[in-house]
Amino acid sequence: MPIGSGTLADLARAGYRVLDEPSMQVDLEIHHRADRPGGLAAVLAGLPEGVTFSELLCAGSHGIGLIAGTRTGGSADRAGDPHHGPWLERTAHDGQTLSSFRGADRPNLAFRQEFADRVEGIIVVEDEPKKMLLRHGLAVLDTLVHVAGTAVRAGGAPLLVLQCPAQLPPTNTYADGGETGGRAGDAARSSSLAVRFEMALPSPGVEARLDVADRIASWCADRGLGLWLRDTRSGYRAGNWFSVLRHDRPRARRGYRRAADRQRSTGNAAEGCVPVTLVGPARSGSTHAVLSYLAQFPELGVVGCTMVPLGGLAFLTLQLAVNGASRQRLFALNGQLDASRTSAAAEDVLRRLVPLLHRDEAPEPQEHLVGRATDYQIAVGPALPVVADNTVRRVPIWVSWQLQDVPTGVRLPVRALHEALHAVRLGEGDPAVEYLVSRERGVSQLRGKGKLAVSKNVVERLYPGRRGTERLAAELVDAWGAALERLGHSVRPGELSVSEHESWLGRGVPLG
Repeated sequence: MPIGSGTLADLARAGYRVLDEPSMQVDLEIHHRADRPGGLAAVLAGLPEGVTFSELLCAGSHGIGLIAGTRTGGSADRAGDPHHGPWLERTAHDGQTLSSFRGADRPNLAFRQEFADRVEGIIVVEDEPKKMLLRHGLAVLDTLVHVAGTAVRAGGAPLLVLQCPAQLPPTNTYADGGETGGRAGDAARSSSLAVRFEMALPSPGVEARLDVADRIASWCADRGLGLWLRDTRSGYRAGNWFSVLRHDRPRARRGYRRAADRQRSTGNAAEGCVPVTLVGPARSGSTHAVLSYLAQFPELGVVGCTMVPLGGLAFLTLQLAVNGASRQRLFALNGQLDASRTSAAAEDVLRRLVPLLHRDEAPEPQEHLVGRATDYQIAVGPALPVVADNTVRRVPIWVSWQLQDVPTGVRLPVRALHEALHAVRLGEGDPAVEYLVSRERGVSQLRGKGKLAVSKNVVERLYPGRRGTERLAAELVDAWGAALERLGHSVRPGELSVSEHESWLGRGVPLG
């Protein structure tokens, strides 16, 4: 059988990575914790001297934070057993329970993230600030399953990003303002109940892109969900979107499944969840396999999701809703999680976990976790309360960096950013890191991008006026550069960028 050019390219890429990473093993760390300002800087500062992450993911939503990182090379004491189950540390910090999982796995050396043609979109599940309900979790899971299924149907398109909640594109809402001729754009919320996705098309072309867009648009139209797609015209950056479908709020709400709700009950709010992270070799179809397995349970909802490949491994984190959550129930659930974490097989752990989240007995699943994800490891817990943020309006501050010759890796820009936030008086209570990814490129380049969520009231108090967020961004990038200089890194032009708009990051500077 002849070998296609794509297969030859994958083999060549895998061979190159074997030369660069001869151990073919990646050490990994996963931290589930209550989300607090400065949590990422604290985790990085706690790493042993000389140790850093090659690639890093940080995400936070509903008061629950995720920090995941990879290091290539593997530890000598684990080299013979790369598929062992992650081991757990539980520690208390400021009255909060933290869970840290450490392990190792073999990456998919042929997996790549640099694709010429990608489809990026945002699906709106709820377009106004609203307390998270259990039915929202069912709608989010349905949406994730459809997006992942669309990627599988598109020739096995690799999923590069899944994120929920996500920021909706800025609207054309204006307020009176004398500084800009009577009109000024209203700052967008940092996040809403929406699913942001990015998939790579293995066969680039207009037809493949339209097939994906049409399938997702048809599904959204049937349910009244809004849809935005990234503007891919030449010269447009990430963060430029165009509207495909306007969100039909009444229709969307009528269409939500309500299997988890209870009549005459006040317990239909999503008040607790269990963070679950599955990690394994990055391959097309693995995320769909996990989501399809969970979709078999009619009451199981997902209130938050993050999926990003790091170092040839896919990290999929799901915040699984606890039905009828209370402080006592979450405490008891943590005891049950501690007692049941004896198996490294993801399906075994999920099969035991799901009945603990239901108020009624969960049905026996009809389908198993298919082969695309059967070798995945799983990190579970702790059960944490969902913190409603619909009463506080938060605005986004986007940050990015492209640094050369950074021996301490991601520790340096994160520490400097943490110091800069204190310098502009945002270090106490604000901001939260909603999304951040850092990757090493080659032997000397470090790239990263993230979104911080800052209380709009705090911005208006510190920087009054219509351009307050813009002035905050300008002061923050200066303070960030000064902090890097104090830490011994000579900042070059264009290495740092801060903006209230994602599409303005690095404006005027080639991104490479």
